Amino acid sequence: MSVCTFNVQLKGKRVQGTICGLLFIILSIVVYTAEISGGVLSFAMGWLACVAVILMVADYEEKFNKGMDFLAKYTMPIFLMHTLFAAPMRSFLLKTGIENATIHVVLGVVTSFGGPIIAAWIMKKTNWLEFFLYPVASIQKRNK
Repeated sequence: MSVCTFNVQLKGKRVQGTICGLLFIILSIVVYTAEISGGVLSFAMGWLACVAVILMVADYEEKFNKGMDFLAKYTMPIFLMHTLFAAPMRSFLLKTGIENATIHVVLGVVTSFGGPIIAAWIMKKTNWLEFFLYPVASIQKRNK
């Protein structure tokens, strides 16, 4: 929201994004090895990671336009339902004895995005289910 509100230009900021990413990685290692914890530090590091990703990805907007348009269409369903799909996947992996972090991250991300997109697609096919994602649009459809 801040990028839009303050009209921040993100093009050509890949170097700054890379620096933020490296700083995040270094701080993560320091915080982990020193066993430091705290709400403000966690928030600041999360913010730093988000800034790094946004700045590094912004230059590739035209290259991945179709993919980004697809994901943008499903932003709200992903936001609302990602935990409903990721948590059971993690529980399933732990119950089956799979503790490899790479498998957890990859399957978690795929499930967090794929599950809500498939659910939203199914909900879109049924008007009464679509109400839970887009209530205003559903009401406007019915009033026409």
